[in-house]
Amino acid sequence: MARVMLVSLGTGPSVEQGIAYSIKTHRPDRVIFFTTPQSAPTQTKVEALLDERPPMETIPISDGDNPDEIYRAACTKLQEFRQEEVLVDFTSGTKAMSAGLVAAAIARGIKQLVYVSGSRGPDGRVIPGTERVLTLKPAQILADRLKHHIIMLFNKRLFGAALQLIDQGLGEIQLPEHRRDLEDLKRLCLAYQAWDWFDHRQAHEYFQEIDRGLIQRWSEKIAQNKGWVAQIAQADYSEKLLIDLWLNAERRMEEGHWMDAVARLYRLIELIAQFRLSQKHGLDSGNLNVSKLPQSLREKYERLRDEKGRVKLGLRQDFELLAELDDPLGRRYDDGLEGALQARNESVAGHGLHPVTREDCGRLAEKARALLSEVISNWEEQAQSGRFAELEL
Repeated sequence: MARVMLVSLGTGPSVEQGIAYSIKTHRPDRVIFFTTPQSAPTQTKVEALLDERPPMETIPISDGDNPDEIYRAACTKLQEFRQEEVLVDFTSGTKAMSAGLVAAAIARGIKQLVYVSGSRGPDGRVIPGTERVLTLKPAQILADRLKHHIIMLFNKRLFGAALQLIDQGLGEIQLPEHRRDLEDLKRLCLAYQAWDWFDHRQAHEYFQEIDRGLIQRWSEKIAQNKGWVAQIAQADYSEKLLIDLWLNAERRMEEGHWMDAVARLYRLIELIAQFRLSQKHGLDSGNLNVSKLPQSLREKYERLRDEKGRVKLGLRQDFELLAELDDPLGRRYDDGLEGALQARNESVAGHGLHPVTREDCGRLAEKARALLSEVISNWEEQAQSGRFAELEL
């Protein structure tokens, strides 16, 4: 692996001694100097002290008292390096230059900062021949920065991206307290990702690994979510499953993913009808027992048997059956619901090629909310326990 060293150059007697010592010690394959008009001659002095001179590059800085300038220049340069080992030497230069260079190194995740120290003379400068190199590894800062980024991804529900960073961090970070935090965050991301994918049983298993200590450390809301998922995982049909499907659609709407939201809303409306048939009428629309129907309806539904001998109803047929059973919910299909469903049917996710707009999604969401309110009077109150926890940064 090639080694690159970034160095801020200052002025004054014997400054070049410390920089040359650092280069000789670390033996970089390439050196990049950040110089001001005043410190440019120092580079020539450094080069004169080196028996073996690696390739060098000079990046001019117009104002040594402006940390923003060297910060921007160093960040730009650091973007070039992907596989190289990078060291940053901030021994010399103005305080502003050192601050800007160190800030850029930390922002880009550089793991080694270099500083040349030694015995100092009356002028406060290191006496030539007494130099020693101090290598600083800002592990605490980098770990905090990584954790901050992971929490931001979690709160945006980008669990896959968060998990990638967590695995990267666990491979690099050795500090026990930070490894514990990363392991906590991994458990949370796995649980919430499975939940967001409707894999409630898998999510329930992951939540079982989340103990009280983890909940107290990150968010009490996690305890509510844990109980919510457990109830859904243990039942095929439940009020909470309907509400959970709405909340999933709500998250997609917050993200502006209108097609994904509409797909969930469509399924929610279908599931509401299936739930009503099951809970109020004892009927399974996926495998309808025709003998449970009133005599006047049996012949009609017998004709719907497929090649396997089953009667499976679609969304529209679910509502038609509810209407025929004199259930008020069944009449909702003719109350503007069919028009709202049209956007999904004409989209790529349905049977057409049209995009789904915010307005399309909004109309369907309004119908879904109304149907939810009809079958679950307090669903919005219940939904509070099913909204995802957010972690504090």
